[in-house]
Amino acid sequence: MNNSSLGTSSNKDGQFTLNTSSNLVELVITNMGFEKKVLQVQLPLEQELTVALFEKSTAIEEVVVTNYLKDVWKEWGRFFTENLIGIGDFADDCKITNHEVVKFRYDQKAKVLTAIATEPLKIRNNALGYDLVYDMGVFKMDFGTNMFYFEGYAFFKDIGKGKSKFKNNRNDAYQLSMNKFVTSTFNKSWEKDGYIVRKLVKKDNEVRLEARAKYKDILDSVQKKYNGNWKLFYASQNEVSEDQLNTIRKQMGQPEQISYLMGIMKPEEIIEVEDPESNLKRINYQDFLYVIFPAEFEKSRSKLLKKSASQVSELFLVDKEGIIIEKQGAYFPPANWILSGYAVGYSKLAYLLPLDYIPGE
Repeated sequence: MNNSSLGTSSNKDGQFTLNTSSNLVELVITNMGFEKKVLQVQLPLEQELTVALFEKSTAIEEVVVTNYLKDVWKEWGRFFTENLIGIGDFADDCKITNHEVVKFRYDQKAKVLTAIATEPLKIRNNALGYDLVYDMGVFKMDFGTNMFYFEGYAFFKDIGKGKSKFKNNRNDAYQLSMNKFVTSTFNKSWEKDGYIVRKLVKKDNEVRLEARAKYKDILDSVQKKYNGNWKLFYASQNEVSEDQLNTIRKQMGQPEQISYLMGIMKPEEIIEVEDPESNLKRINYQDFLYVIFPAEFEKSRSKLLKKSASQVSELFLVDKEGIIIEKQGAYFPPANWILSGYAVGYSKLAYLLPLDYIPGE
């Protein structure tokens, strides 16, 4: 089961059983020499689940791998680790033990870095007490838009159960996690859990747009009528002075969008559908969620939580069909919910907990 410590192997006939209290799970089925199969399953099953695997084409796989750079871990390894694992705090105690399986490709024209792993990454997290097997599906950094996205399938092995250090660190990671916020949303308990959530509306900056249009017209005129000579342009007309042009340039440098922060919201405002039979809910909303971490963190003995008090993150829905959430904090499809702001740092693998983690244990 993806993002959990729950897994099993089939018998010689391919039959398997996997028990979970979740109502919606993502199963990852693999076998040597076959393509990986990933499917979302709603529980309880109405009938026996049958999964077909297809043979993997090694020829295609070899062609894909050869398109990537070799021996460039020194160049891109730190960037890769910091964006996948994290920086500081728990990330300092988290290590990829087989980084040699990572291959990079950099498109200089598009300014896009892509990475693949020829086999699952093995990660030792000595902060949370887990060995993590991470089957990385996507790692992509677009330096042109400054957008980063990674996706994969995680399986946890608990190596620190019962140790107080791991218990405390896991609790801190959970308090800062998307799982905690999703569970709070499912339970309609933002206020009780200390979250302040407001609606954030972002609109195009009309002043900037008008300034860019004006500057384009002026530049075209200077190039065509005055052969690019700005002094001649200023001397030959009195509609646009040098001071006015400097003002237009400053307006062009304004932010692309203007943000308007609206009132405090309640979970009920974004819960679109509740299905008591499946115990799943669908959330949907326009614009952005402006999420403020609990101010109560300031009173915590944990340095990690203390510095996170009242910090802000934003959540944006890519597809207006919404997100399915369940009580343990899982949400589907994960690629449809874009997180930005403070909490991004705590969405990396160094802070990742299995979905079957029970707070306080």
